[in-house]
Amino acid sequence: MGTDTLTYSVSHRTVLRYTAKVSLSYNEVRMRPRDRGSQRTLAFSLLSKPWAVPRSRVDYFGNFVHRLDITAPHDLLEFTVDAVVENAEPRRRRLSEWDQDALAGDPRLEFVLPSPRVPLGENTRSLWHEWNGDDTSFDSVLAAAQRIRRELRYVSGATTVESSIDDLLAGGAGVCQDFTHLFLAMVRGAGWPARYVSGYLGPVDDEQVVEGQSHAWVEVCGSDGRWLGLDPTTGEYAGAHHLRLAIGRDYGDVAPHHGLFFGKAKGAPPEVTVRIARMSNQQVDRVEHHAAVHWQQQQQQQG
Repeated sequence: MGTDTLTYSVSHRTVLRYTAKVSLSYNEVRMRPRDRGSQRTLAFSLLSKPWAVPRSRVDYFGNFVHRLDITAPHDLLEFTVDAVVENAEPRRRRLSEWDQDALAGDPRLEFVLPSPRVPLGENTRSLWHEWNGDDTSFDSVLAAAQRIRRELRYVSGATTVESSIDDLLAGGAGVCQDFTHLFLAMVRGAGWPARYVSGYLGPVDDEQVVEGQSHAWVEVCGSDGRWLGLDPTTGEYAGAHHLRLAIGRDYGDVAPHHGLFFGKAKGAPPEVTVRIARMSNQQVDRVEHHAAVHWQQQQQQQG
């Protein structure tokens, strides 16, 4: 483990309550951190209450998905994720602009096109022009990420998970999901491939523990095919404390939980609590030792 590598323990708890017992529910969760680039997951567990055996797959965007079918009647459903994730500080660099003819034949074109929650409307095009004129360089991309933080207020509860970019601009306040969707629309409108990233924001500087909810930011792709994380909520580059869960075109592709249930009950908004703690080298060594022992036991059983 390098000197610039940080390791975090992640605890993510989601509670879904219903007004009456439901007979059956089908659920997909995207809560396992991705192994990519400088990020590596050292340990992961997913438990549900009522209990179910998770079935895993990898989706179109390369995200880990776990399917849990709850067949016992229940009026409360709880998912608890515990993970240990290490990550290093990514290199901050300038992105080179795309030749539009080359981009037209590149698979990353998918992330320039509009998506269900990121329409490319006149409102976001006008906002880009107001802030940057006709300049579509990387400097303007970075400036837009920084200006969103200055121009709009972060207010928990100002919007809902279903709020649109129009809702954000009309009210002038929102949360990270809203800022991310706005930034995606502006950057895509300027001709840059950009994707939604869901994850967590871990402790920074002298902090050891943070508690809150999930986080979201954007990755922008340069003409060399490399992606770079930018966080419009903080106005900064994504760092080692940005822990990636899933990527997609917008929130609809990466929601931590998708599900449906059978019954006459109504569901309340999910109750989500997240705790991220920085781990010492001694704690990390113990986790890696236990993971190695578990792997050896699995190999012996298979043998």
